[in-house]
Amino acid sequence: MQVWMSSESSKEVLNEEQLTQLDVARNYVKNLLNHKLEHKSYDIPLDSWDCITVMMGPRGFEERVMYSFKKKSMDFRLKINYEEFKSTDDLGRQKLIFEMMLRSLDLLKIKFEKVRPKLDQKLYEELDRLKKDVLDIAKIDS
Repeated sequence: MQVWMSSESSKEVLNEEQLTQLDVARNYVKNLLNHKLEHKSYDIPLDSWDCITVMMGPRGFEERVMYSFKKKSMDFRLKINYEEFKSTDDLGRQKLIFEMMLRSLDLLKIKFEKVRPKLDQKLYEELDRLKKDVLDIAKIDS
């Protein structure tokens, strides 16, 4: 499973130092997940697990949850509370990123249920297995 992450953030809510902290936390979680999941495989119709962190002011982007079975691609843009992000330490910022990634798996499951309600139960078991693996990685690293 390949993990890809990016961010949409605003200087309206994060200063330069905080933007750097976001990059560091996001890249840390992405690299850790890619390393720990490198030799694991999941029978999930997904070429890459893609998430964009959104931290913007009131006029910023809304969350976006798009998935294509045909292309096996996702475009998830999920918000993280920027006030909470700014008030915590490195470990807390990593935790917020992990929580966003775990939430993306919950949203992916909901998307699968809506788009293809008669999917094989094995797919949901695979999603649960991935989620458990990510939880284990987050606990070990904390």
